[in-house]
Amino acid sequence: MNTTHAQTRRRLLAGATLAALSAAASPLAARAAERGAGEGGAAPAPRILVVNPNSSEDFTKLIAREVRRAASPGVEVVETTAPFGPRYIGTRATAAIASHAAVDALARVLATDSRFDAAILAGFGAQGAVAMRELAPFPIVDMLEASASAALLLGKRFSVLTGGERWVPMLKERFDELGLSSRVASVRAIPLTGAEIAKDQQRAFTLLAELSETCVREDGADCVILGGAAVAGIPRQIADRVSVPLIDNVAVSVAMAELLARNVGRARPGGGARPGIDSAGLSDALAAAIK
Repeated sequence: MNTTHAQTRRRLLAGATLAALSAAASPLAARAAERGAGEGGAAPAPRILVVNPNSSEDFTKLIAREVRRAASPGVEVVETTAPFGPRYIGTRATAAIASHAAVDALARVLATDSRFDAAILAGFGAQGAVAMRELAPFPIVDMLEASASAALLLGKRFSVLTGGERWVPMLKERFDELGLSSRVASVRAIPLTGAEIAKDQQRAFTLLAELSETCVREDGADCVILGGAAVAGIPRQIADRVSVPLIDNVAVSVAMAELLARNVGRARPGGGARPGIDSAGLSDALAAAIK
């Protein structure tokens, strides 16, 4: 394993360990004066930004609904949609475009409001979290990384299910980049895209439950991650049909965002001044952010 893979894996394992701990002293208390203390002088609940890297408002609504369902009482959720790019991410080209769009969406939000405690890049396997972490003064949760962190706590090897065959090699590449290939039992896809899953969830329930059991029986998975915004909420619908734990990528990401907000707080990874970089053709907000 090379140095980059080893460092990344240690970071994921550290995230998994953090996820197992109960929330203790909260840096949010230090922000009570900034946003106003909660009832009885308690620190305010976390404020979480959700960035949809594709340009579909329908997906944003679906994601935001599931984020609010998974969030603790009092957590404020603010969602934003990529201002341009693909409606659905399903190829390397659309993933690259969506990465730019996600960074742009974050820059536009930060131009007027940076008072968040964490953000979620709401695209399983989507690129852009690393770049977003350069801009944001708060933690950025990547759904694939958060899901993998949880899976590491549940067994030796995990499988990943998603929609659309094109995602299979793309997700394998992501896990390889993270140095986690040895922990991945399999990556499989049902013959429905994310958009088709959102339109016909009952069919998706059956396909995902059956394929989850295939991952257990044939691949030796100790748990199964259901990855993608379109499958958010489905694990709780089919849990009784599957013999191993199912990980909801959105719910786990919300839990990780809350955990980081309460225990780590606002901190810019790397910190320090950034070099002024001129640009052309970018939105005003993104051009200002990188300069």
